[in-house]
Parts: sequence; structure tokens; C-alpha cells
Amino acid sequence: MTIATNDHLAVADERRSDWASIAAVIVGIAAFAMAQGLTYPLISLLLASRGTDETLIGLNAAAYMLGLGVSTLAMSRLTALLRAGSVVVFSLLGSAAMLVLMALLDDLAAWFVLRFFLGFCVNTIYVVGEAWLNAAATDRVRGRVAGLYGASMAAGFAIGPLGIPLFGTENGFAFAACAVVLAFVAFLFALLSRRAQVEPEAMPHGALLPFLRRSPMLLFVVLLFGIIDGSVISMLPIYLAGEGLSASGAALFVTVAHVGMIVSQVPLGAVLDRVNRWSVAGTCLLVTGIAFALFAVVPATSWLLWPLAALCGSAFFGVYTAAISLLGEKYKGGELVAGSAAFAMAYAVGGSIGTPVTGAALAWEPVSAMLLLACIGGLGGLAVLLRR
Repeated sequence: MTIATNDHLAVADERRSDWASIAAVIVGIAAFAMAQGLTYPLISLLLASRGTDETLIGLNAAAYMLGLGVSTLAMSRLTALLRAGSVVVFSLLGSAAMLVLMALLDDLAAWFVLRFFLGFCVNTIYVVGEAWLNAAATDRVRGRVAGLYGASMAAGFAIGPLGIPLFGTENGFAFAACAVVLAFVAFLFALLSRRAQVEPEAMPHGALLPFLRRSPMLLFVVLLFGIIDGSVISMLPIYLAGEGLSASGAALFVTVAHVGMIVSQVPLGAVLDRVNRWSVAGTCLLVTGIAFALFAVVPATSWLLWPLAALCGSAFFGVYTAAISLLGEKYKGGELVAGSAAFAMAYAVGGSIGTPVTGAALAWEPVSAMLLLACIGGLGGLAVLLRR
């Protein structure tokens, strides 16, 4: 049996990677992910502390998702009007402005509007940033660049929540601190991007639907990642707590899973540059399914839980690292923005399905949630590996 490699890609692509663009995107996204990692739990905690009904908290989060969807549909117009660097800088500043207003206003109706525009800005940053990363990287190093990007983003999300004990949840100080960080990131990104030699092209009008038709399997991979992502971070700790793990142990579980994500992505990126990337994506899904099956049988108090947490984090996050490299391998020009926008839609749909379905399974029979996720990962991985 022979292993398909990507050596032919290096021959076909003789240009050099634009490392100034790559550095700008990775530094900007890492710092932005850190601010997101702080604001996500902070908003929920603040609303809950004010006695807001759980349904309204959920609807407020839905306003964020609505902003994400609208920005995806507006991407072709945005990229036609502005250069990619300007789109990212304005979106960073827009996110900072929304957080400042959240610090100043405590009106729930206003927060619905602010969450909508925050979702719009956040999604725009990721869509343009990931398209830019693929435009700047050659196929020879695309997997390693995607791995470095994934590791940096995971590190940002892991560090962000640590700011809650530091800044607290009252007086809007945490929001203001995040706004300052984002404004600084916008300034730094503007400086770094001035040395960029490559920027993603504008997304052609009407390019989103053709991409959806041409790459169903790639979007299927991102959809599965979206389903699993929310379950790993939100639902798994709840399951383990119900099985006897302490609250501090559940928090430690999330930390260990993030460490697995951070440490594994660059080596995984090197693998992506050596072997068939579809095989890597399918294997990551398959390993994720096996990890969930083991969660169903490994006691929550066993030492085996910790290497299993690291393995699960490494495998499931590797799914998205592989998807990013596959996007850049197949598509060029304005199609990269269309592909990144389609990724955002697939991830949002997956996240909207995964968390409530897993939550319902946990309420019905806790172990059934693990078995459900094991089937999703395992069968999804087999579908990718056996694709024609």
C-alpha cells in the first residue's frame, strides 16, 4: 500500500510564501481569539447575574449568530468596496466599539443590537483572515501554516477566560480592557499588513452558492467540526461532572483539551504537507469518534481521562486545520473568500445543531450523548476516508 503525498503541489507552485501576511493574520487572530475567549463566558455570566431568563440569554446568543449569517451574505460587497486589510482593521475597531458600548450600557434590548453587530464583525475577521492565510501560503507549507494558525487561535481561546478572575464581571472593566486590546491589535495589524505582498481577491458576486455545490464533502467536514466543537467545550465537562468529576476537575479537563489542541496542530500541519490531506481529515474525525466512545466507558475519576482529553482536543481541532489546508489546496483568488464564508456558515449550522442535540441526549441518558458523538465522529471519518 502506498501513501499519497503532496510533493506534486510544491512543483506546481514555485512562488514564495508571503510571511509578512501570514504573521499579520496569525498575530491578529491569536490576540482576537484571546479577547473572544474572555467575552464569550463574560456576557453569559453578566446576563445571568442580572437575573436574565435563560431563554433570553439564548436569544441574545442567537442575535450574535444572526450577525454572523448576515456578514457572510455581505462578504462579496465588503471585499469589493475595501481592501482585505481595511476590512479586517475596520472589523477589529467595530468589535472594540461594540464592547465599549456593552461596558457603558446595561439595557438588554441594546445588547441584542450590539451582539448582532459583534457577530457581524467577528465573522468578517475570520473569513477574510483565513482566506488571506491561504492566499499567502504556498502549497509546500500550507499545512504547517494552518497548524500554526490553529495553535495560535486555540491558545488565545484558552488564555482569554483567565481574564475573568483578573478583571471581574462588574463595572464593565473587562469589556473596556478587551476593547483596548482589540484597538491595539487593529493598529498592529495595520502596521504588519503594510508589508504584505499578497491579499485575497474580492469575493465574486454570487460565488457562495456555486461553492456550496462544488465542495459538499469539504463543507460536510466543517459541519461535523461545528457539531463537535461546542460539545467538547460545553457538554463534555457537564457529562463528566455528572459522572463524579469535581467542578475544578471539569475546568481542568477543558484546559488539558486546549493544551492538546495547541501542542498538536503544528506537528499535524507538517503531516498535512507530507500525506494526502483528505486522509488526515478523515483520520482526525475517526480518532475523535473513538475518543468519545472511550469517554463512555472510562471512569471520570480515572487517570486515563487526562491523556484522553488531550487526544480528543488534538484530533477534533485537527479536523479544522485539515479543512483550511484543503480549501487553499483546491481554490484560489476570490474563491478563497467564498470558501471561508461557506466554512463560517457550515460551522454555524453545526454549532446550532450540536449543542442542543447533545444537551437533550445528556438530559435523557448521559452516556447516550457520548455514543452519539462517537457515531458522528466515527461515521463521518469513514465517509471522508472512503469518499470517491
